[in-house]
This record gives sequence, C-alpha cells and structure tokens, in this order.
Amino acid sequence: MSGVDLSLVVPCYDEVGHLRQSVAEVVEVLEQTRWTWELVFVDDASRDDTRAVIRELCATDPRLRAVFHERNRGRGAAFKTGFQAATGAITGFVDIDLEVHARYVPALVTLVERHGVDVATGLRYYVLRQTGGLHRAMLSWVYRRLCGLLLNAGVRDSETGCKFFKRATASDVVLGAEHDGWFWDTEVMVRAALADLVVHEMPVLFLRRRDKQSTVRVLPDSIDYLRALVRFRRSAGFTLAGVSPIYWSGIGYDLAMRLLYRGQYASQYGDVAQRIPAGASVVDVCCGTARLYRDHLRGRVGSYLGLDVNPHLVMAARRDGARVRRFDVRVDPIPPADYVVICSSLYHFSATADALLARMRAAARKAVIVGEPVRNLSQLPVVGRFAAALTNPGVGELAGRYDLESFRRFAHANDAVEVWCPPGARNAIAVFRATDPKTNAGEPDVPASDATDAVTPSRKLGLGRGVS
Repeated sequence: MSGVDLSLVVPCYDEVGHLRQSVAEVVEVLEQTRWTWELVFVDDASRDDTRAVIRELCATDPRLRAVFHERNRGRGAAFKTGFQAATGAITGFVDIDLEVHARYVPALVTLVERHGVDVATGLRYYVLRQTGGLHRAMLSWVYRRLCGLLLNAGVRDSETGCKFFKRATASDVVLGAEHDGWFWDTEVMVRAALADLVVHEMPVLFLRRRDKQSTVRVLPDSIDYLRALVRFRRSAGFTLAGVSPIYWSGIGYDLAMRLLYRGQYASQYGDVAQRIPAGASVVDVCCGTARLYRDHLRGRVGSYLGLDVNPHLVMAARRDGARVRRFDVRVDPIPPADYVVICSSLYHFSATADALLARMRAAARKAVIVGEPVRNLSQLPVVGRFAAALTNPGVGELAGRYDLESFRRFAHANDAVEVWCPPGARNAIAVFRATDPKTNAGEPDVPASDATDAVTPSRKLGLGRGVS
C-alpha cells in the first residue's frame, strides 16, 4: 500500500495470548473512521507463536502486513522498523495488549490531522487496583518526577504506549532517537520538545490486563532506565558539568544577565527590535531565553524562531510561549527568515565569525542584525578570567571578547550598512545586507536608529542613515 492516511505500527513480543482479539478490536475502531489505513506488525523475535499468528492475520486482509526481526532488538527499534516500512502521513503505534485501548486512536490522530499537533500521545490515568501493585504505581510516579527534574521537557508521561507522529515534521525525531529499548519513549518525547514540535498529551485511562504476563522486569529495567536517562541527559546537553551555573536554568540566566549588564541587558534587545519592521519573520540565533521575542517582538512580527544549544534555556523560553528549538549553530543549517539576529553571542565564535556571518547572510532575506557587548567585565585585567568562566556556556570560545574598535573592524570588513554604539553603551549593533540576490530585492527594510554618534558606513554608500 502507498499513501494511506494512517499507519498503525504494532510492535510485538510474545503476544500470542491476546493478539487475535486485540487486533480485532483495533480493526473495529479503524473501520469506523473515514481514513485509509494500514497495520504494520513488527515481531521482535518472539519466543512463542506470535509470528505464526501475525502471518495468519496478514493473510486475511491486504491492509495488514508484517516485518520480522531475527533477534530481539527492543521496543524502540521495533517501532523505528515499522515507521520506516509504513506509508501513512500520520504514523503511530499502540501497545497491542491494549492496556490503553484502541478507542483513543481516532482522537489522537485527529489532533495531528486537524489541530496542528506534531506528536499526540496519551497521558495515563490509573485506577489504583489496576496498576499491577502499589510498587508499580510508585515506580511510575517516581520516574515521571525524575524525568521532570533531570530533563524538564514539559512532558508529563513520556512512557504511554500509544503515540502518533506527523511524518512530514517528526520523522527525524523518530528515527534519530538512539535508544532501542523502552527508554526510546522518553528520548523521542524530549527530542520532540527540543525540536520545537507541537506535542499534545491527551488523558487516557490505563487498565492493566490480568490475563497477560508483563515483560517488564521491575528492578533490572529500572536500573537500565536510570542508566539510559543519565546517558541521554548528557548527550542532549542537559548536563551541568563544564557549564557555568548561569546556564543551568532560564531564571538564573536572566538574573545573571541583568546583574552583569546593570540594566543594559534588556536595552540591547530593544535597540535590535527597532531595526525589525512589523510583520517580518525573524530567526534569533543563540537566543538564550528569547528575551528579544518575549519583551519586544511578541505580537509584532510575522513569525519568530529562536535557536539555542542549551536545552534548559530552550525549555524555559518555550514555557514562556516562544517558539524555540535546540540548535548547534556550528553544524546545523540556519533556517531562512527576513531577519537573522544574533545578540551577545558572536564572541563565542570569534575565530570563525566571518564564516558564521556569511551563513547568516545567506539565510536572511532582508538583513542580519548583530548585537554584541563591547564593554564588559571580561576586559578587566584582574576579574576578566573569572568573568569569562562565569559566562561559559559549555561550547564555543571563552577568551576572546570584542571591544568597540575590534567590533567596528569586523563590521566594516564585512560591509556592514550600519554600525551603532551611543556613548557609554555596553553594546554595539551592526547591520548587514542579505547576500541572496533572489530574496534581497531592494535594500533591507531596517528602521534607522536615533543615536547621534552612530557610525554609519551606509551614508557613504548613499543609503541614508542606517538601513532602509
């Protein structure tokens, strides 16, 4: 089959006792929808007769097909195999024991199809006597809280056995998740949040089956979960080691910036925002907690996307309503926008600043705006080294800082159309044209500053003050 509306992947491992009945219930639900659909079984090297039952079921309906693992690879690997084999515009899975029943499938799929959701999943609610014992309920509660504390991704129940993904937007997240076992569920949900996908958790009732022997091994699996959680936390950038405490939380970051810049932290964002006209699209590189958007651009620009490598800051900005995703500017392609902005972060890439600026200019349709501190504590002989360490984000360069003259040299060498720094200011701003002639018709539409001492090469180019 090709081009179906919905692909439902069914990972299987020793499911023979309930497989026929569960599939019948799933098919009954899907038959009542208007969608074209397929079921893709993935048998993960079952030890019982599950494989034979799957072949029997597939022989009865062309919408049912199967992939077989020759060795047991884990629940995450099984779904990724099914996802690659599936064709649906919306692809998801259910645990075929139906402890979260198939009746929830249409509502979850509708969230993706009609309501702009990229990932729809269940948020399990329990009847206590149905949890399989108080210890299981407690372990689930503790794990949820631990994930919230260590990953802080805004997902309340990552482990629910029913998830649906918009293939057009979520494929990279699904297939890029590295863990192949049960921890895959947690990893894919956190990666989805960090990738700025829209995630919706819908309440579902969890009812444990008494006729099925669980494959979960409480103690060994709990240990494996914790190990995987620690490894993923490190690989996803949540680790605190080697990173200044300033970057451990969004609240701490904003407070530290205000103290370091003594009131001028926010003013730089206002000065940059003045150069972005209403209705424009903006990509904010190294956006931190997205203060540019939250304080100055919300409700005024056509679209905003913040990019930052620090997941703590990404999630803090998302909780405040900004579109922000985790992004490593050193290797990831910069998304296109009318205006590409970078504030107070260029010094982290001073050795490759020209190349980074060229990439930003190629992504911009109108202009690139760079705001950079040119007077700061790191330039003082005694406290400079301490101040540099205090602002260590864990990536990029620490030693180099721009002063006003070096920033002007950088700006002029790259043909800035405006360089602006009023007397006594801690920050300077430079504006550069986009480089793509197909998207840069006319001059960049950037309102000029009112500063009286702005250094404006644009006058020499006959462009008037600033950029327009």
